[in-house]
This record gives sequence, structure tokens and C-alpha cells, in this order.
Amino acid sequence: MSTKTPDHSLLSEINSPQDLSKLSLPQLEQLATEMRDVLCNLVACRSAHFASNLGVVELCIALHDTFDFLHDRLIWDTGHQIYPHKLLTGRYAQFDTIRTQGGLMGYPNPAESDYDLFMTGHAGASVSTALGLASGDDLLRADEGRHSVAVIGDGAFPSGVVFEALNNARRQSEKLLVVLNDNQMSICPPVGGVADYLDRLRINPMYTGLKDEVAKILSKVPLLGDPTERFLVQIKEAAKAGLSGGMIFEDMGLRYVGPIDGHNIGLLRKYLNMVRKIEGPVLLHVVTEKGHGFKPATEDPVLFHAPPQFERSHDR
Repeated sequence: MSTKTPDHSLLSEINSPQDLSKLSLPQLEQLATEMRDVLCNLVACRSAHFASNLGVVELCIALHDTFDFLHDRLIWDTGHQIYPHKLLTGRYAQFDTIRTQGGLMGYPNPAESDYDLFMTGHAGASVSTALGLASGDDLLRADEGRHSVAVIGDGAFPSGVVFEALNNARRQSEKLLVVLNDNQMSICPPVGGVADYLDRLRINPMYTGLKDEVAKILSKVPLLGDPTERFLVQIKEAAKAGLSGGMIFEDMGLRYVGPIDGHNIGLLRKYLNMVRKIEGPVLLHVVTEKGHGFKPATEDPVLFHAPPQFERSHDR
């Protein structure tokens, strides 16, 4: 069974992330739908990582539309959620071959593309890897405008090596962005103190309500420039600190931004463009849904983490 159909009119024209700049926001949203359809067609006929890939489609589009990852660096923690990234980086034509002998790998592979920096697979190593790259740039002053971006899930985030990297980030890097992909899942639901802490950040009704009201007000104010945006960010961060009683990430020297909707491409692009202008390391908290866009996967994300073959019917 082929993963491709004539309906993939936008995706078939994406030969590199640079092509994303030609698309309007509605077209980017349609592109996300096409990418999910390809993923569903693939996993229906071949067991592969599924729900985690469905959950990062919009985030992947927004990242590649905001940064130039032939210049900047992008590290996907663990790497099993790499499929949308491969679709956007010139591998759509070969996507049917993924996880077959001689075909594309199901993880990052530098032999396939310059957009894949490392062969990954171990959970928790992305932040320290990105920090090392960013620190090297800082030491050599090779390119002060180059960003290193790590995308890590909340299941891997409590790893000791992650907090070792965060502990050193303030002193060692000016251009480090950690994107926390918070889908409230690993292979199974996460447990422990960090998971509980992220729950409080995610569902704090006082903060989320305040954020929504401020957003409504600001949407009516015309011509907001960079100084105004920076001022508003400062207001938001001050309010957030007061509501949350002090942020552990801020105390460690990172700018904490979020949580934001990880399935809203326009919002993701706005925040990514904002945080890339911030001096110093930043943690962007993005809330996603594992299995997003495919109802059976959202209902049972554990089974659909890497499901057996299934038959698609009735848009399922």
C-alpha cells in the first residue's frame, strides 16, 4: 500500500523547508492534514512509531518555517518522532521505504539528509547535545546568530542528563532553545514530581485564564512593535511568576515561555519568532496531544505508540 494519494497536492511540492515560506497559514494547516494522512497510510500497512509523530506535525512545520536548520541546529530527542521532519526535508518521495531494508531509517540519519545531525535513539540526550553545539559556537564565536534547538518530550524531560544540561545552560550558551513537547505521555503516562509540576503549569486556571484575557485585549491593539512585545512578555512573565509561586526554570537561569497550544501553527510561529530574539537560553513549553488528528490514537495512545497493522475506514 502506498502512503501517497492525489490529495497530497501541497506535500508533493515540498522539496525542502524553504518551500514553506511560499504557503499561507491556511495552506500550512492543509499541509498538516496531508502529512497526517501519509502517516496514517504508512502505519496502516507497516508497524512503525505513530502517535508521537501525529502529535508533532504542527510543531515541526512551525520550527522549519521559523528557523533555517541548514544553518541553525535541530535535535529531536529520542528520534522516533522524526517522520514529519523527514517529510519536510526532501524525503517524501522515499517515504514508502521507511523501516524497510535499504530504505529510510525510522530515526534521524545524517547519511540521508543534512537536516539530520546525529543518529539518535536514547531518551534525554537532546538538551545536552544542543547545549554542547551552542557552547562551541559561543567559545569560537563562529556565528553568534546561530541557534541550537532541542525538542524533548515530557516523558524524557525528567532525565538526569537533561537537568545537568539545564543547570549549565545559563553560563554556557546564549542561543539555546529547549522546546518541551508536553503531551502528558511517554510510551505510557509519566509519573513523578516533574510530571506533577508540569501538570500544575499546564492546568493552572488562574494563569491560563489571565493569558486568554490578555490575548483578547492585545488582539484589538494595532501595530504592536518589538519594544511593545518585549514589554508584554515582561508583564506576562511577572504575572506568571506571581501566580505560580516562582518558576524552577527561571530560577535555573532559563527564560520560561508558555504553555502554548502545540497544534496552532500561527501561534507557534509567533512564539518561535519571539523567543529566537531573546538573549540567553529559553525553554518554550508546548502542549500537544499524542495521536492528534486520528481518533483511535488519541483514545488509546499506548496501543498506537507503535501499533500493529490496521485497516483504515470511515476516516479512522
